[in-house]
Amino acid sequence: MPQSLKGRLRQQAWRIFLVQCGLSVTVVVFALLPVALLHDRNYTVASVFLAAALVLGIALACATRLMRLLDGAHDKIATLTTHDDLTGLPNRRWFFDRLDEEIDRAVRYGNKLSLVMVDLDHFRRVNDSFGHPLGDLALAEVARLLSANIRTSDVVARYGGEEFMIILPEADACQAVRAAEKLRMVVEVNDISLEGPEIKVTISCGVADLASIHPERGSLRDTLVVAADRAMHRAKKNGRNQVLMHVAEHERQLTLV
Repeated sequence: MPQSLKGRLRQQAWRIFLVQCGLSVTVVVFALLPVALLHDRNYTVASVFLAAALVLGIALACATRLMRLLDGAHDKIATLTTHDDLTGLPNRRWFFDRLDEEIDRAVRYGNKLSLVMVDLDHFRRVNDSFGHPLGDLALAEVARLLSANIRTSDVVARYGGEEFMIILPEADACQAVRAAEKLRMVVEVNDISLEGPEIKVTISCGVADLASIHPERGSLRDTLVVAADRAMHRAKKNGRNQVLMHVAEHERQLTLV
C-alpha cells in the first residue's frame, strides 16, 4: 500500500476514534451531572439508560463510518493492483485474467474473439528527443485515444512499456483489423502536444483471432498472444505504421481502402 494512502487512512481512522471518544465522554458527563445534583432514583436510572443508548448509537455510527472507510480503501488498493498508474488502463495481470475469461466464454458458446497488439513506433526516439516526462505524457495520450475509439464491449490494457493489448469479443480477424486500422489512423492524425512541442506518434498493430490459431502445445491464451505479437513485429519489420493480420501459420498485410 502506498505510504500516502496508508497515512491518510490512519489519519481518518484516528479522527473517527477521537470523535467517538469525545461524543461518548460528553454524553456520559451530561448524564451524570443530573444524577449528582438530583437524588431521584427514577431520574437517575432513566439518565443512565439514555446515556447508554446514546453512546451505543455513537459507536454504531462511527463503526459504520469506519467500515465505509475500509471499503473505500479496499477499492483503492484493488485499483492500484490491477491498473497502470501512468495511463489508468488495466495492467498486464488484469489483462491475462480477463483474456482467460473471454476465451472460456468464446469456446463455450462458439463465439468469435480477436486480439490486437499495439506498439508505438520509434518510441525510444521520443524519449531521447523530448525526455521521459513528455514521453510519459505521450504514452498516456495514446492510451486515451485507444480507449476513446473502441467499442464499449472491447477492452484495452497496457501490456508493458509502450505496448497495449485490445480484446475484441464477438469480432473475427477482419473486423478486428478494421478496428485496428481505425485506431492507427486516429493516432497518426492526432499530433500530441502536451506542455511542450508537438510529438508525432504512430503505431503498429498485430491482429489474431481464435479461428486462426491451432495450438500444438500450450494454452489457447498463450498461443493467441504469441500470434498477435508475431503479427505486430512483422508490421514493424515491414515499415511500421500499419496493421498486420495473423492467418494460420503466417501473417499477411491487409490492404485497406
